[in-house]
Amino acid sequence: MHTTASAEPSRSPSLDVLAISLVILAGVVSALHVGKAPIAVPELQQDFGRTLAGLSWVMSVFPFVGLLGGLIAGLLVQSRGDRRMLVLGLLVLGVSSMAGIALPRYDWLIATRIVEGLGFLLIVVSAPSVLNRLVIGGRRSVIFGIWSCFMSAGIAVSMLLGPQLGNWHALWIVDGALAIVMALCVVLRVSPAPPPPRRPGTQANAPTVGDDIRSVLTTRASVLLALGFGVYNLQFFAFMSFMPSFLMERVGLTLAQAGVAAATIIASNMIGNLAAGVCLQRGVKPGVLMALTFVTTGVIGALIYLPGTPAAALIPLSFLFSSLAGFIPATIITTAPRAVPRAELAPIGLGLMMQGNYLGQVSGPILLGALMGLFGWTSAGMQIAAAGMAGVFIGLAFEGARRRAAVDF
Repeated sequence: MHTTASAEPSRSPSLDVLAISLVILAGVVSALHVGKAPIAVPELQQDFGRTLAGLSWVMSVFPFVGLLGGLIAGLLVQSRGDRRMLVLGLLVLGVSSMAGIALPRYDWLIATRIVEGLGFLLIVVSAPSVLNRLVIGGRRSVIFGIWSCFMSAGIAVSMLLGPQLGNWHALWIVDGALAIVMALCVVLRVSPAPPPPRRPGTQANAPTVGDDIRSVLTTRASVLLALGFGVYNLQFFAFMSFMPSFLMERVGLTLAQAGVAAATIIASNMIGNLAAGVCLQRGVKPGVLMALTFVTTGVIGALIYLPGTPAAALIPLSFLFSSLAGFIPATIITTAPRAVPRAELAPIGLGLMMQGNYLGQVSGPILLGALMGLFGWTSAGMQIAAAGMAGVFIGLAFEGARRRAAVDF
């Protein structure tokens, strides 16, 4: 494990604020393509005559692509360059989004969403790699805390502004155009990664792709971070998957009120993202921060779904849960690039992290759906509490691995 930034160029201590801002904005634009699907579901039902279950693939295709391709994306970023893959991801995302409206067929829409998912995966793996070399020293934690807001910010913007565009075709076109514009901005303003340093030895004994993957997969800290991200999504997706329906049933909100409340609650996740960056910069150890957060969210999540919890307390508790839960992704994303054995393996470490992330996104709703049939709303609290307990052990195990490695990351 290393203590310097991944492929950090020789530069002054000053930050390239514009380049960093563009990379973060590229992440937000990519998340628009995640948020556009759920907000377009009512129109998609009318246009394609599908049930909600039938339209689930429009929303769930991204996690499946990420689950299958996380490590591959990391290898591409490592071998082809982080900026190049960021630009490619934005272009793929933009073009496939606009192509999605070309034919009035559901199978065509799903095919273009799969291609969008490939572009999105390249972005979420390459962008942190770019930031890791652009950001110097202790400010890395704060910048990565800001970066980790990209998903909540993009989804919230889509859910709030999408209906203003008139129809889902316009939403697909606008989001696609924004991705292409961001690709151009990144090309013009973000510097490419320098060539990797030559390692001593001959080409014959240089590490192979298999060696690099094996090196990351056998690094305890990297694996624990991936598992931690998966457990986080077991919690968060149990919390958010049916939030509007839960608020309508337990609090008595209308559909419109529940939609706004759910979007605002999910957006509050950014509070924890930013706070985690500040905590890490001030020296709080990532494993300790993970363990404390998981135990707290496990308890609060269980309280939210207990039958005896007063209805008046449910929305405040939900805001608290979402805000505190934001500590987890920010901590993991900030730490992952520096938990790998060598600096040049950071993209593979990020790919593994995203694979763990998507494992939780895919399995979380499936597990919750099975439990809901047996225990009703209480099952969401059960899943959150169990995942919180697992997260505590993962956080403590990560802290132990960090101490044994005798490095500061």
